Amino acid sequence: MQKFAYILHGNHHHYPRDKQRLFMPPVPSLILSSIIFGTTYLILGSTAFMFFPGFMIGYLMYGTMHYAIHAWNPPFKWMKPLWRNHHLHHYKNEHNGFGVSTTIWDHVFGTMFDLKNEKEDKEKVQELMFDKKA
Repeated sequence: MQKFAYILHGNHHHYPRDKQRLFMPPVPSLILSSIIFGTTYLILGSTAFMFFPGFMIGYLMYGTMHYAIHAWNPPFKWMKPLWRNHHLHHYKNEHNGFGVSTTIWDHVFGTMFDLKNEKEDKEKVQELMFDKKA
């Protein structure tokens, strides 16, 4: 189970600058999405054909946001806390700051960093961002 969790997410923490490790690899993605679709179909019946594409689009939007956080500086000032929260998740404490597209759930579950009291380590943030040449 630990190896499976590492394949799904842990390797991204060891190599946060690797563009190939932001989404799950294709085979585990296909297996997991098939299980999710099958379960959804058992519960919702043919309604799953309407639900599942929305679920997949949501996941792709999440993945795109995650890529943006690692690739660029925040495009808008109001997005900076979201970027900082994720960067702190990588270099301060991987048990906090899970939010990528929103920090709502970090607030709900008490895993939000205190961004006002956390000093920004610009060098560590740069280490998490992709090489511009790659």
